[in-house]
Amino acid sequence: MERRFGGGYLWYLQTEQLVRSYCVTWRRLSISSGINSGTLSRFITGNQPLSVSSLDLITKAMNLEEGLFYPLYINEESTPNWRRLGPFIRRCAELGKLHCIDEAVGLIVDNPTYSSLLFDSAEALFHKGNREAALIIYKKIAESEKHQHSERLALCQYRIFTCSLNSDQEHNLNCTIQFETYVKRLPEGVQLDAIEDLTNTLVSLRKWNRAKYYAEEMGRISRMLYAQKHNKKKPHRKPIEPSSALFGYILYSDLLLSSIAAENGDYDQALYYLSCYEDQSWIVESDESSEHIKEKFRVWARCNRYLYELMKGNIDVLESYIEYISSRENEILRALFYIIQAANMYHFEIDEYLERFEFMIKDYFKRESVGTYKEKVLDDGFAKFLTDVGMYYIRKGNIQKGAKYILDSLEFSYTINFEINIVRCCTTMEHIQSMLSHDDLQRYAAIQNQLKVSGALIHP
Repeated sequence: MERRFGGGYLWYLQTEQLVRSYCVTWRRLSISSGINSGTLSRFITGNQPLSVSSLDLITKAMNLEEGLFYPLYINEESTPNWRRLGPFIRRCAELGKLHCIDEAVGLIVDNPTYSSLLFDSAEALFHKGNREAALIIYKKIAESEKHQHSERLALCQYRIFTCSLNSDQEHNLNCTIQFETYVKRLPEGVQLDAIEDLTNTLVSLRKWNRAKYYAEEMGRISRMLYAQKHNKKKPHRKPIEPSSALFGYILYSDLLLSSIAAENGDYDQALYYLSCYEDQSWIVESDESSEHIKEKFRVWARCNRYLYELMKGNIDVLESYIEYISSRENEILRALFYIIQAANMYHFEIDEYLERFEFMIKDYFKRESVGTYKEKVLDDGFAKFLTDVGMYYIRKGNIQKGAKYILDSLEFSYTINFEINIVRCCTTMEHIQSMLSHDDLQRYAAIQNQLKVSGALIHP
């Protein structure tokens, strides 16, 4: 008997056994599924290819789990047909049958005829938010085309990169290293988005030199494309249109360069780049969407100007900075991360602000991390913030309150596996151990036991 995709001997045997065990006749199965009895018979015996929609009808009519027969549907394969295989992959994605997608794609991925269809299918799943299913297909295509230099291979590697990022920073670094070699192979319309994602990841990894390089590349490419788009004196090709407005990439490049300079403690350079994305007089676009983008950068510029001036030691801007962020709830916690650093650096008082926003600190401490790489960056910042607050109170002589924040930070750092901050907290606790209360000593000992059991670092 010829084996066809979606039907054959194995399928027949298992279906026959199930029909008997459920005391269902083929006629009743035909009526329940809505499939003609003759057609049903040809499906079962493998004499007519079976579509995944018909397979679902049969499974439902037998009151069985959705997708139960999918492994058999794949194993009976001999001559793949995209008209059946494409819907099958989409249906597997809906049901979370990822192993079936892996097997089905493996049947055809080495056939160049299907490469474009598989990639389009992965793109459709990706844009629907089904990234796990899409990632399987992207990886299969990338593996089959690894010795080529096609745009499709570069696009697959880009998708693999964005779909693979998570809260494990070591893993993210490996993803970044793997993807970097493909960035310049991407089509220009996609390249800016890829560079933006790559730069953001490098910033989260605190790889400032590489982040600066790609931020500069983003600025260079977007400025070149923007000049070509608006050069009316010289004929030019059809303008490249990435996913966002071209001028937005120019502004974002300067914002990233400003942030990187600030992270390196060069606040004069940070203010220079800030003035670049603050000045928008050169932008041609003035439609509603463009004005919305420009306004976002003006808001960021105003907020960051306060911040950089404060980090330079200009304490006079603190009150204005607090007033500005107070109406922007999403920015308050991040702003406090820097305000506490400045307070410790320049020895000024911020008790009233810590008390004012204490509820936000408590709320974040109690939240459950969702595990994305962006959340990991924020979690790391929050852990350092708690330590900084503890150091602030210790410096002021309030050992009890300072110890509480240090212990909170130690506990939080343990949950997110932030080893550098664990070491910092433990070192601080050792220095003030003789001044700790009995309760704080017990709590510290309990956390130390957890660290020992898990094998986490305790001492530098």
